Amino acid sequence: MTLKNLSSALLLVATATVAQAAPPAIVPVGNPGNSADATGYGAVAYDYKIGKFEVTTAEYCEFLNGVAKTDTYELYDPRMGEGGDGGGWGGISQSGSPGSFTYSVIDGRGKQPVGYVTFQSCVRFANWLSNGQGKGDTETGVYTIKNGEIKAPDHAALAAGKETKWVISSENEWYKAAYYDANKSGGAGYWPYAIKGGSAPESNLASNNPTDGGKFDKAASPYGTFDQNGNVWEYNETIVGDKVGLRGGSWFINDNDGYLQSGTRYEVYGAKWPHYGFRVVALGGEAK
Repeated sequence: MTLKNLSSALLLVATATVAQAAPPAIVPVGNPGNSADATGYGAVAYDYKIGKFEVTTAEYCEFLNGVAKTDTYELYDPRMGEGGDGGGWGGISQSGSPGSFTYSVIDGRGKQPVGYVTFQSCVRFANWLSNGQGKGDTETGVYTIKNGEIKAPDHAALAAGKETKWVISSENEWYKAAYYDANKSGGAGYWPYAIKGGSAPESNLASNNPTDGGKFDKAASPYGTFDQNGNVWEYNETIVGDKVGLRGGSWFINDNDGYLQSGTRYEVYGAKWPHYGFRVVALGGEAK
C-alpha cells in the first residue's frame, strides 16, 4: 500500500469513528443501600449511573438511522417530523422509502427530549445501546422482546457485572436520582421536588413547548440530573399488566406543580404522546 493509500484508509477509519455519536451523558448515583422515603420509593442497593438529561431527539435520530431503514417496529412516528412552535413538537424528519429510510434532526431540535415514543421503543433503544449502537440488535440483549411481551432484567445483577449495560430507569433508580440527598441538612433524606429545597424548580412546566435539556441550569437534582421535573413525562420500568410507570411532569399545557412532586406517579398505557419520553441508566462496567 502506498503512503497516499494508507493516508486515505486512515482517514476513512477516523471518519467512521467520528460518525457514531457517544452514548447519552450520565451522572453517578452513589450512596447504595439508602432507605426508601414515606412513599415507599427510592431505595437502591447498588451504585449506578443515570442519564444527565432525557434521551434527546439527536440521540434517537442516530438510533433510527442505525436500525429503522425499514422501520419494522414503528420506532418512528410521522408526528416526529412536525417541527416548529405552536403545536409542532417533533424534531426528526424521515426521507426515502421502506428499506432505505434515513432520518435527520430538524434545526434547533437536537437537544430537546424525544417524544412520540412508546415504552417498547424505549426498551429497544436500551437494547441498541447495550449492543454497541450502530446496527445493534433491538430485540435481544438486556431486554428480551418476544410475542409482544417484554422480559425485564435484574438491575442489581447487571450493576455487579463487568460490562456496561443500558436499561430504562427503574422507578426506584429514577426516584432516588431525582429526590434523594445524602447530604441533606439534618441527615440524608428526600426533597419534595427534584432539586434541593422545598419549592418547585424553574422549568418549562405547562409552557406548551419542550426546551433543550439542561436549559434551566440552576435546577439540577442533588446528583446533578436535569429535567426530572418538567420537559417530558418519563417512562420508568414499572410494568403492571399493559401499563407502565410514568413520572416527572412536562411542558404540556395542562400540567401543574403537583405533577412534579415526589408523591405523584402514574401507571399508563405506553401510547405515543408528544410529552412522553424517557431517561436511561448505565449499570455495571466502567461507564463514564
